[in-house]
Amino acid sequence: MDSMKKIGKFLRNCVELYIPVAAFLIMFCVFVIQIAARYLFNNPIPWAYEVTVMGYLWMVVLGACYAYRDRSHVTFTLVYDKLPIKGKAVCGFLGNLLMAIAYIAMFVPSCRMISQMKIQVTSVFKIGLNIVYFPFIPFMVIILCYILYDMWLEIMVFTGIGGEAAVQKMLNETKNETQEAIDAALASEEEMMKEAGK
Repeated sequence: MDSMKKIGKFLRNCVELYIPVAAFLIMFCVFVIQIAARYLFNNPIPWAYEVTVMGYLWMVVLGACYAYRDRSHVTFTLVYDKLPIKGKAVCGFLGNLLMAIAYIAMFVPSCRMISQMKIQVTSVFKIGLNIVYFPFIPFMVIILCYILYDMWLEIMVFTGIGGEAAVQKMLNETKNETQEAIDAALASEEEMMKEAGK
């Protein structure tokens, strides 16, 4: 069981971390090479723009999955932060339900569209556009899985099925940066008080 978890975690990190990092490195190196070729040698490389755009697309789309996992995407929580925990769970569930419906509704049409793009190719490398836009499919699947997990946790909280453990898990996962900074400062202050008391 542990080996399956390790394999699953590795595959998830491959898609959400390693591929976007590799895409960024390729994109950045090609970008620097293109600048040198154009401005130092006055000889622009025709394929550089194509590689840069593909690298950017793969980096952003797959990197967005990690941003969702890490909760580092931008959220506006002015009203949400003022709600009690069950209110947060209900609001979060309704928002996630809308997103889940949208992702489910667009999944099959998006797959069809990307599949049909194989007849179009890039201008320099002649790579099918279905390969260029392929990351959108794992993006939809991964984000939908995260949304469904969040919905399950929110159901556990607002129905009371999950008990205090579900409430604590939700509070930890939805903690904003301000609250994290306050908690870190309080922990640091508590540690200094303990050291001073010795």
